[in-house]
Amino acid sequence: MNRYTFFIALFALAGCAAEPESEESPVPEGLVEIDDLPVGDQLPDDAKADGNWGSALTCKPLPDLPPLQKPKIFVSIDGLTLRLVDEATGFEKVFPIGAGQVDRVGPVTQGESYSMYPVLRYGRNDFEITPSTIQPCKTWWTDPANGRRSPVFAGLPFLSWSGNYGIHGPIDNFTAPNGGNLRRGFVSHGCLRMESADILEVYARIKGVARVPVRVQREVERRADGTRIDIEQKWVGSECAADDDCNFDGGVCKLNKYSGRGFCTAKCTRSCADLPGQPTTFCVADPDDASQGICVNKLAGQNPDCRAYDHFVPRRVSRFNQPATKADVCLPGSRGWVGTHCFANRDCSAGNTCEGATDDAPGLCTQACTRFCTDQPGFPTTMCADEPAFAGGACLSRCTPMSNAPECVTGTECAERPRPNGVAGGFVCVPTP
Repeated sequence: MNRYTFFIALFALAGCAAEPESEESPVPEGLVEIDDLPVGDQLPDDAKADGNWGSALTCKPLPDLPPLQKPKIFVSIDGLTLRLVDEATGFEKVFPIGAGQVDRVGPVTQGESYSMYPVLRYGRNDFEITPSTIQPCKTWWTDPANGRRSPVFAGLPFLSWSGNYGIHGPIDNFTAPNGGNLRRGFVSHGCLRMESADILEVYARIKGVARVPVRVQREVERRADGTRIDIEQKWVGSECAADDDCNFDGGVCKLNKYSGRGFCTAKCTRSCADLPGQPTTFCVADPDDASQGICVNKLAGQNPDCRAYDHFVPRRVSRFNQPATKADVCLPGSRGWVGTHCFANRDCSAGNTCEGATDDAPGLCTQACTRFCTDQPGFPTTMCADEPAFAGGACLSRCTPMSNAPECVTGTECAERPRPNGVAGGFVCVPTP
């Protein structure tokens, strides 16, 4: 049994299919056809299989771009980014993506994005794209629930990085001449959606390369100085260090006291502007000054629990200057699990305590331990560490120094620590001296 036949059985309930069904998208040599699976969230008008396909059956032309010599792709699920680099030339470009919806059922991905399935199932972050796992022009998709066919892939490339799990076009508005428009958020059934022009660019730059490594991680990608890797165009909720970073009309940078980092917002008195493809916004009282209004993101299908934003949590609040109108939004706060910031025990999940907090600086949610710690879906794994900053053993977030330790919050660093009683340990996020 080859590895693609194996994927047919393994991914019967998850992922999104790479099965070609049109003359424009023949099966690449070596790639076995597999059944179509759910594509994930669709806009109401796009879910109507009415036969009015517009430009969806037309293969979209590739841009004339120089191919990369040694391309590599880095994907951040929570960061909603795909970064394409070339180790030979220094090329780097960051693209927005739509990742898998948050699974509420499980078992493998409960509490996680569906896009994390290959990472969790195989216990690794590294995958690859090869010529045999690419469909240059994929169009048709068959809904497994009712057998209905529609060309949601819009004649755009489909790049498989792990069996059914691929990188493809935006699905939304797939009949448009350009192939559709991306909703950046948690929207798919496991595949990674991109803007039409972006998936065409990525394919044009990697076309013909024998092996393109793909590294997939849950956490936001960060550089060595801790800066978040993100697209150039910022919006409400984007990380920032100064007002100039928030490059949209009225954008200002405000400090989130929980994360220790800035986030982009705009001042408001009642309403806020929206941006196509992004969650809608809402004007709320500034948590640090109730006399002022600021714009924050609403919860929505593409933004179900604020996980794309560092130390933001769902809250139901009133609109600024209109107390009778309420909405569920993302506000600064602690997600409460081990390794997250806190100011008091009430900020932490049950069983955890807040250690090291002062009036001016947050501490860490942790719990005492002697040998083992419990893990929580959607968060970095943990380890019981002998850390001098805490009395006795303490549960801390594990970290990966080779990836600039994206698991570590501000005020911590990735360092090697033993377990209690001198037992061999590993790298964890510890308070910076």
